[in-house]
Amino acid sequence: MLGDKIKEILNNKGIRQKDLAEKLSISPSTLNGYITGYRTPDIHTLNKIANALGYPTSHFIDSEEHSTNNLNKKDKKDIAKDVQEIMNKIDSGEDGPLYYNGQEMSDEDKELFRDALEFALKRIKVENKQTYTPKKYRK
Repeated sequence: MLGDKIKEILNNKGIRQKDLAEKLSISPSTLNGYITGYRTPDIHTLNKIANALGYPTSHFIDSEEHSTNNLNKKDKKDIAKDVQEIMNKIDSGEDGPLYYNGQEMSDEDKELFRDALEFALKRIKVENKQTYTPKKYRK
């Protein structure tokens, strides 16, 4: 769980939640919400948390309950294809430039969007597999 990973790193490095929240420019209660699982950070905030703690963002994304290790090659290929098709449509400008919060998205923003989209599609695939796999065949 994301919160467990953050808490473990804070304990190992001797950092207080209050100090990390201050460094991230968020309230201590917001950070506590991420740690307890009451809230989920957006991809920008997750990147800021990872950078502040000195870990890659993937360290926090690849949690055990949503592990993508049980996706087979076909699943991964299908997801990569879907992400690429969506990004190609965005990059083509077919529907005009992509805006978020009133501003056109930069290349960096689009890359974050790509990462978030890929992560979301992987989680959806894993959750659907768990939902639709009979209990006797689950690992």
